[in-house]
Amino acid sequence: MKKGCFLTSIIIFTILIGTSFYIIDKYGDDILFFVKGRVLEMTTGTVDEYIEKLAKDKDKEQLKIVWNELKNNTRDMEFEEGLNYISVVLKKIDYYTKDSSLTNEEINSIREFAENESE
Repeated sequence: MKKGCFLTSIIIFTILIGTSFYIIDKYGDDILFFVKGRVLEMTTGTVDEYIEKLAKDKDKEQLKIVWNELKNNTRDMEFEEGLNYISVVLKKIDYYTKDSSLTNEEINSIREFAENESE
């Protein structure tokens, strides 16, 4: 490698690192808040689509109501706590929807489980 290329690489690399530190220092909280919101939106959006694919019946509507309550619960939580809460509840929903049919007992179980987890 020529001396000029090496020096140019070092200078550009230093400027990029300095710029990155400045941006993170100045706007880090805003960026983190935006990323957290997008992750939760993407997660809840895929679950909404998953619920729509289930057989159309009154139990699916009840599951939508429970899911909307769960989404509202996560807004009050810290980011990691909210993700853990959602992932545990999603595992429970996935377990009960393996056969594409839901019963009232299963929906009540999900609701009770979610309420216990949020406390």
